[in-house]
Amino acid sequence: MSPFFDDPALYRSVLENLPIGVYVLDREQHVRFWNRGAEQITGYLAHEVMGQVCDKSLPHFDPEGRVLAGVDCSVTTTFREGRALQNQVFTLHKQGHRMAVQIRTLPLIDDNGLVMGVAVAFEEATSESMAETYGALMCGCLDPLTGVSSRRMTKAVLVESLVELEETHCGLSLLRIRILGLKELLPRYGADSIAVFLRTSVQTIRHSLRAEDFLGRWGDDEFLAMLHTGSPVKLAAIADLISQQIAQSEISWWGDRFRLQAAVEWIIASPGEKLEELLSRMKPIHTTGNAAAAGASGGTGSVAPQG
Repeated sequence: MSPFFDDPALYRSVLENLPIGVYVLDREQHVRFWNRGAEQITGYLAHEVMGQVCDKSLPHFDPEGRVLAGVDCSVTTTFREGRALQNQVFTLHKQGHRMAVQIRTLPLIDDNGLVMGVAVAFEEATSESMAETYGALMCGCLDPLTGVSSRRMTKAVLVESLVELEETHCGLSLLRIRILGLKELLPRYGADSIAVFLRTSVQTIRHSLRAEDFLGRWGDDEFLAMLHTGSPVKLAAIADLISQQIAQSEISWWGDRFRLQAAVEWIIASPGEKLEELLSRMKPIHTTGNAAAAGASGGTGSVAPQG
């Protein structure tokens, strides 16, 4: 094999000349590498940021201008949890104007499994995508913590779907998913840990649903999913899948590892039913027991974690 491809300078040259910004941070979050793409996007030359702390050279902000830190910072989360992340944020150009960027963080892990640094790739986000995100947050359509629809938006979608059900008589069902144990963890680990657990749960739930299914936040530790089906067999299977997938999710928080659990209840809406009536048929979620399926239209069922 040609020694050409064994030369580390080749790969450094590739990184230097990529048409996107790339920088590398050490464990103290000092900038150790800053490519030409990062210079072109931000206006800062490499010698101006090398050795500087990340949040000083390239601070990230949310749409309302708040500095992203702790659990809200993708870089900090990648350092802490050792997982790649993707996010849209705002930052400041050297000339002072605010700009939207799409960032991706990648943990740099040594042979012992320790996170020694983080690589960050970023590029300017399209104005359309950032405008949509900003607009959704500003109008209260999105839950700012988890990124799914807010309770207000979820309620509006359910009301509209029930009206449509009365006209079409197509299947419509709800899954109520409660993440267990968060209140017990809060006093010991704080609100930042709860945010991580909720976001991980949302990702797991989304992967268990179809693209056309609706998911929204309903409470501090609860989510509602809306599915266009009236099959109790399908609902019981999906509820069981979500419960199992969440139970297999493991989260690392400052050296401690946790496994989540979820209780899932499903209910089938009836044509002509109002939202208040539908919600009143939802029974309190139990935390023990086995999967249970009930009747057809108007039926209910639940899946609870195994003891």
